[in-house]
Amino acid sequence: MGDMTEEQRATLWERLRVRHTELQRMIRAVTAGANRDSMQGMGGEVGDSGDESMALQLADLNLAEMESELWEARAIERGFRRFKEQTYGYCSECGCAIPYARLDAYPTAERCTPCQTRLERVHGGRDTTPSV
Repeated sequence: MGDMTEEQRATLWERLRVRHTELQRMIRAVTAGANRDSMQGMGGEVGDSGDESMALQLADLNLAEMESELWEARAIERGFRRFKEQTYGYCSECGCAIPYARLDAYPTAERCTPCQTRLERVHGGRDTTPSV
């Protein structure tokens, strides 16, 4: 797996595992809260259109936060799969080893810096990796 030592691989695996556990806990908490709360409960008693607007904004923030957490959890799951397939640490585009410093900063990195930069230029900064 690239130029990483066993210790570096173990460190990255553990960081992914710990973060995945945190994300699962946070997603469960948001989901449980959404099931418990109605729109009125999120914003207090909705008395006028301003209160309703605030309640809708709070709901949108919760959904946006959960979407971000789900995206990150999926990226970590892809990282686990790459570990299992022994492709973790290699660029999914060009196959070159991803430097440890990049993986240390961004453990879910699937591409080397040049390939990621090229992808962002082509797709306007959006990662188009499918959520499998």
